[in-house]
Amino acid sequence: MTFAIVARDPQTGHFGVAKTTRTIAAGGLDLYRHIPMMGLCLGISTVGRCQKVGAVMIQNGLDAQAAMKAMIGSDEFIANRQLAAIDNHGRIAAFTGESCFPYAGHIIGDNFAVLGNVLTSAATIEAMAAAYEASKDLPFARRLLASLEGGRDAGGQHGGQRSSDMAVFGNREGPLIDLRIDLNADPVAELVRLYEIFSPLVPYYELHRSNPRGLPRADDWLKAQQTASADGA
Repeated sequence: MTFAIVARDPQTGHFGVAKTTRTIAAGGLDLYRHIPMMGLCLGISTVGRCQKVGAVMIQNGLDAQAAMKAMIGSDEFIANRQLAAIDNHGRIAAFTGESCFPYAGHIIGDNFAVLGNVLTSAATIEAMAAAYEASKDLPFARRLLASLEGGRDAGGQHGGQRSSDMAVFGNREGPLIDLRIDLNADPVAELVRLYEIFSPLVPYYELHRSNPRGLPRADDWLKAQQTASADGA
């Protein structure tokens, strides 16, 4: 009951994942594993076992295909799973089990993969891939959201979506961006709204993480940035 995108930004080396689903509060589920500077593994209709196996493979220097092979071999219920893996060279592997509820499928593109199940048609993931490809002028995180918007607008999933989330990872432990909407009539639109509010603060939080001494409060810092931007316009 989900459609999702995993991707790597070749300009920065950042990894990202975004998904939306009928399931309430799906952002809190254990669906992906990030390996700093090395890769990302995502599973749908699973609770983390496959992703852990794939992450270990990538961490040990193997590629996305090897990670996928290990994930598939680790789960007796693999016919019900959807999986994706991407490594730090942009190599991608994806899998859709034969018992996933239809429509289910995936598309692999240049440094990204889209996948989903219980979709109204293949048009959902086709539109996701097209929207991601067409948004190269946008920031990486916003491109992930554009993909979800494309899938939603092409029909989404049966019953509609109720929660949505995204995460972007840099070259350290933990996400640079980690946002979620647990319950909303249009969770993709609400996630976009939340991202637009949050994204200007990402540099501040990175500064605060490295050295908080002398930093103003977040609101004051943001106001100063906005003033400087307006003065330079």
